[in-house]
Amino acid sequence: MNRPLLVVTISFTTGILLNAIWGFVPGVLILSALACIIAVLTGYFFAQWDNRWFFATLFILLGWFTAGVDGMQHPAGPERFAGHFIALDGLVTREPDVRKGYTGYVLAAEAVWLGDKRVPVKGLTLVRVYESKSITGFSYGDRLRVKGLLYQPEEPGNFGAFNYRAYLARRGIYCLMKVAQPDHVQCLGVGGNAAVRLALESKARLLQVASQTLGEKQTEVLAGLLFGNQSGIDQSVKDVFAQTGVSHVLSVSGLHMAYVVAGVLLLAGWLGLPRRAVPALTLVVLVFYTVMTGMGPAVIRSGIMAMLALMAVQLGRERDWPSALALAALVILLFEPSALYEIGFQLSFAATWGILYLMPLLNELLVGRWGWPRWFGLSLGVTIAAQLATLPLLVYYFNLVTPIAPLANLVLVPLVGMIMLLGFVGSVAGLVFLPAAMLINAGTGVLIDLFIGLAHLLSLLPGGSSYIAAPPWYAVTIWYVGLVGLVEIISGRVAPPPAIPLSKYLLNAQDRWNRLVPTGITILLMLIIIWPWGGTGGQLQVHFIDVGQGDSILVRFPGGRTMLVDAGGRLGDLDEGRGVGDAIVVPYLHRLGMDKLDVLVVTHPHGDHAGGVPPVLEKLRVGSLVLSGVPGYEELLELVEPLDVPVYRVGAGQSLQIDEAVEVTVLAPAGKTAESAAENLNNVSLVLRLDYGQVSFLLTADIEEEAQQALLGSGAELQSDILKVPHHGSRFFEPKFISAVEPDYAVIQVGKNNRFGHPAQDTLEALSSTDAKVLRNDRDGAVLFITDGRDITVQTAR
Repeated sequence: MNRPLLVVTISFTTGILLNAIWGFVPGVLILSALACIIAVLTGYFFAQWDNRWFFATLFILLGWFTAGVDGMQHPAGPERFAGHFIALDGLVTREPDVRKGYTGYVLAAEAVWLGDKRVPVKGLTLVRVYESKSITGFSYGDRLRVKGLLYQPEEPGNFGAFNYRAYLARRGIYCLMKVAQPDHVQCLGVGGNAAVRLALESKARLLQVASQTLGEKQTEVLAGLLFGNQSGIDQSVKDVFAQTGVSHVLSVSGLHMAYVVAGVLLLAGWLGLPRRAVPALTLVVLVFYTVMTGMGPAVIRSGIMAMLALMAVQLGRERDWPSALALAALVILLFEPSALYEIGFQLSFAATWGILYLMPLLNELLVGRWGWPRWFGLSLGVTIAAQLATLPLLVYYFNLVTPIAPLANLVLVPLVGMIMLLGFVGSVAGLVFLPAAMLINAGTGVLIDLFIGLAHLLSLLPGGSSYIAAPPWYAVTIWYVGLVGLVEIISGRVAPPPAIPLSKYLLNAQDRWNRLVPTGITILLMLIIIWPWGGTGGQLQVHFIDVGQGDSILVRFPGGRTMLVDAGGRLGDLDEGRGVGDAIVVPYLHRLGMDKLDVLVVTHPHGDHAGGVPPVLEKLRVGSLVLSGVPGYEELLELVEPLDVPVYRVGAGQSLQIDEAVEVTVLAPAGKTAESAAENLNNVSLVLRLDYGQVSFLLTADIEEEAQQALLGSGAELQSDILKVPHHGSRFFEPKFISAVEPDYAVIQVGKNNRFGHPAQDTLEALSSTDAKVLRNDRDGAVLFITDGRDITVQTAR
């Protein structure tokens, strides 16, 4: 084993993956491990065989066992009281997560109070205290008593959506508590680790100085750059950073550690410290900084590698980056095996591997062969290497490709060091003399504004970023195998196979190997990224997206065009529904590789249908907006006006010409729509019928009895294979309408535990009388119908 650490880490990681695939069987694992230990010892003492394979198997079993133990849920956890209003005693184990509207505390639960009865518990609980701006002084180490509703997070309701429940479970958190009032939080005392408390208090004081000397947006960005605090940063700023490929500057990693180490070395030189004292000082600073930044995988990885590099220099030993990277991964996974599945862990190690593995070849090409200036070639090589190594992960998790990233990193990353230096010096100076901080941070604020402004300008460049459908996991694997093969062949470390007969009449084997094979691999890698993994295959797809108590239906036509009917939201005005559009609808479209939308239909201007429309209009290129002829869209039209999106008003009898193979007909509203709208906007909702071959969909929005009766009397063809049940399955329906449609499938877009009692029992019974299969968002999650015009395939997210 030339690199035993690398073998050990790969084996340990394999064991973690096997636990996820086949589960945890402790007895079998322990017996197997004992057998491997005996085999290894026997081979060592008696030299009977090569024991390397037994050694690797032992660490596979160890990783498997460690992951299994880590994933075990504590039987006395507080989650067994989920669904009840309780009082909970616990210790704050992490830095509070301060957001707009609430503050999150992770409590190590100690006891649950049921009235006067104290029940000991053990486990972590995420407590969210709303209206939290009036709460001051609660931080790491505080022992709190909180009163609120304990609940467990739901499984994701949409295909490919972020699984928040699994995310929390990997951190040992199986329940949440909602605390509605700040006065329901009481401090009982102080505990925790004194060193951790000191680090977090120091950070809080530095950020307090920053908030006193910078604007709110500037302070939030500085907190992200210095310490990785992203919760307070405006979403629009995060979007700009993502679209330019510089989001990594907001996650503390190797870049930040490099600046910290450089600062320590400069300070040590300025103070004239002995050389032998520098590693110890650097270690103390790195550990302190790691605690301040939340001890995430990326910062731990970079900290371990930085210390190993310093020790290698100190001892005069050769630095071996594969072993250092393997050791960093092993340390993290030993203590937290579930970190392997974290996006931050994967991106951090992928980027570091890319820089260290790909840089020599890129440097040879850019500086050696093409003669570019060394400083420029190195800078460009680093960002290209990191982008190549992280590209499949970014596409897989975020569906985002950013060709602008190399340019953006070249322009923006140098500013990060200047902002961090000025921001830190200014904040430290402010602890002694606040006017000094004001003077220094005046320059810091200008640099932050310049950083955000340049990022925004770069994000506007045509083709700078685009969303594509997520590839399957095996395509990601092929990418990395192909990338390694490409580097090894170009570097000459992989020899060509023996020459085939007659090759001398064409090209010799070496030429074919050097020219054709790398070209073929490059084409394969490009195809993996641009291949339409999420295409419709020439079929009609209709997605009933789970937006809670609201409607949103995506239609993907056989020819590739798209139509979104409503975008969910909250009851009330448009502003109250933006969260649904930002958090659910737009990500759903992006996961399918959509950054444009041909048609956006808003059936009526109620918040649970139109509230999520603004983010869709802002974040996707919308070809046209289709509305009914009723009043009430004024606020939405004001938003659309500067976006230059064509607006069409339609009514009964008209058709939408979107795809030549699918007929989209407007069945309602008709007649005196303005008068009807004044009485009930639901009854003037746009009703659409889709016909593709022998399959038909009827999308009825929120129409109630009056509108349903009008449709019955209109002579329109109502019988359909799939019915979007009107008005979330409310009790205001016409039974004859359900009978006339006689659907095979009925979809109810409804939120779980909604306050309206939807769907009504009467509605469910009427649907049952037609023998329709009822599908509901609250129970089944998103519902997807795929049809070729004859057969229908149904998929549900749950």
